[in-house]
Amino acid sequence: MSQSEERNAWVTVSSFCRPCRPEPVFEELVTAEVERWTGIAREAGLAPEANIRLARGAEEVTVEVSPALDAYFTPVQTLWKAE
Repeated sequence: MSQSEERNAWVTVSSFCRPCRPEPVFEELVTAEVERWTGIAREAGLAPEANIRLARGAEEVTVEVSPALDAYFTPVQTLWKAE
């Protein structure tokens, strides 16, 4: 992956193993996680619908965020020394 592609790659922030059969509690959990990231996106001044996506695979459900939202949420690394 090139540096340009890496900067544009979406980041998986939550991953859930899909239940064998539909379970309302599972759907509530996924919905709550998407809502949590929606709040973070709004706080960052970003449109949630353009910066959060839900991917439903055969065995896994993931919540992914855009590079812009990831950059807002992930603090810059700092170097410090305890004395």
